[in-house]
Amino acid sequence: MSDIFISYSSKDREKAEQLTELLASAGLSVWIDQSGIEAATSWSKEIVQAIDSCKAFVVLLSENSIGSVNVIREVSLASEQKKKILPLDLEPVALSEDLRYHLVGIQRTPMTNIDSIVRALGKLGLEATQAPTMKLVKETDGRKSLMILPFEDLSPTGDNEWFANGIAAELISALSNIKALRVIDQQTTKEFKSYKGHLTVYAKEMSVRYFIQGSVRKFGDQIKITSALLDIETGDHLWQDSLKGTMEDIFEIQETVAKKVVDGLAIILTKDEVRKLDKKPTENAEAYELYLKGSEYFARNTRSDYERALLLYEEAVRLDPAFAEAYVSIVNITQAIYRLYDRNSTLLDRATEAAAKIRKLEGESAQYFRAMSLITLRRGDAEGALTLARRSIEIDSEYALGYDALGFAYHTLGNKEEAVNAREELVRLRENDRMAHFNFLATLHELGDNARLLSAAERAILIFARYTRLNPDDYYTRAQFGNILSISGKRSDALYAADELSAVESLEGGALYNLACLYLHCNAPIRGMEHLRRAVQKGFRDIDEFRRDPDLDPLRGTPEFEELMKELDEGK
Repeated sequence: MSDIFISYSSKDREKAEQLTELLASAGLSVWIDQSGIEAATSWSKEIVQAIDSCKAFVVLLSENSIGSVNVIREVSLASEQKKKILPLDLEPVALSEDLRYHLVGIQRTPMTNIDSIVRALGKLGLEATQAPTMKLVKETDGRKSLMILPFEDLSPTGDNEWFANGIAAELISALSNIKALRVIDQQTTKEFKSYKGHLTVYAKEMSVRYFIQGSVRKFGDQIKITSALLDIETGDHLWQDSLKGTMEDIFEIQETVAKKVVDGLAIILTKDEVRKLDKKPTENAEAYELYLKGSEYFARNTRSDYERALLLYEEAVRLDPAFAEAYVSIVNITQAIYRLYDRNSTLLDRATEAAAKIRKLEGESAQYFRAMSLITLRRGDAEGALTLARRSIEIDSEYALGYDALGFAYHTLGNKEEAVNAREELVRLRENDRMAHFNFLATLHELGDNARLLSAAERAILIFARYTRLNPDDYYTRAQFGNILSISGKRSDALYAADELSAVESLEGGALYNLACLYLHCNAPIRGMEHLRRAVQKGFRDIDEFRRDPDLDPLRGTPEFEELMKELDEGK
């Protein structure tokens, strides 16, 4: 058996595991109940044997543990057997009478002072064989984890945030092609702007070791980009650099920064990765500037911003007809406007023209087939959309957006099992993508797979809770979060979230639609119908969702809902 026994409350499991890792790294043998004391239905034989054989007994003291019957029982047994006891404070806490009896006169040590803990164990006869170390970030899959933090806009005019965001986004896109890297997505990078805590805490929570920090300064055509690569584990900057030039030099500057990251992390690139890293999105600096501005509007998710973005993308391809990524954005935004706001078939015609340009520039790429799958689905041919999405995945099995298209095609065809599988793969590839998690959970709910639903909801709730805490004004996502709480069985929390959102007058159509679904999940059909009507009044026109969404089933057949559907069919 092990030399050290750790007694703790299951509510302090993370701290207990952290201490176990630290002591083990110092060469000390530790026993810990992996199930957690509170989870045990009885005081197990294994626990008693572990206390009998240990040379030192460590108890973690907190508000959680001083009230735990099993912690008190373990301390009592250790005291009766005259074990050497080391109490560690997780927080300042007054001992209960039961614990005070056994621990009176024993010096307590803060959990944060690991050197003091090792010295105390040494006095108890347990000598460390080496200095304790613990990795702040645990690498999960053999890849090096990297996050590009939001670049700071230091421009004299203070109005070039779109440029700072664009630089970060392009670095994310370029470095995501490297298989030895796990690069945090653009959405999460933008959300970091609202984070107020310490970077080391964030790094541990997100399991990210390396960070790129940077700033941009733009005045007229002159630009200066400063960047650094930080190893959060050691606190060292692996490199720092400042590059100056004009907008004409922007691609060389971005390429230089990307290659410095690769060199700093000692990554050897394949020929294909080198080619992708060297590839410029366009040769036209002005077109690129318009593209970055368009992407900033696109991310705001309102009809008026979508329309502004489309105009900017159109101007970008006018300046550079060979700008493939701008054509991809035109496909994305035209089908989004068609789906959400305006059933004008000319939007899909424009998307088809843009997709043809992608094919001409890239050939039959995964990106091209994904674009055509979206357009084909919007035209009502789900079987054709499925065939195209499959081709996208066949060409590139790691192309996340291909699985997104595949999931939508299967879902439209009513094949929920295959839709779940596609969306689960998308969550694997984009672990922090909230919409990926939301669609995955919604399909599991429709399928009735409650076991997988509850497991997947645990991960999603953490992601949504963190985001909505940092971004309380994102009502669309708050409505989605409420739906997740509801389908995972947390109805009272979901209804509270719904009532809070209902009072917000400025909700966009998409948020109102999600709010209507949330009320229906909470068995409030009158409120659900009320907010569905509000969604339509605010311009939400995704008629396919109205027809297919099982969340609306409680309303189908009612005079109010059927009248609303008639209005949508007639284009009112």
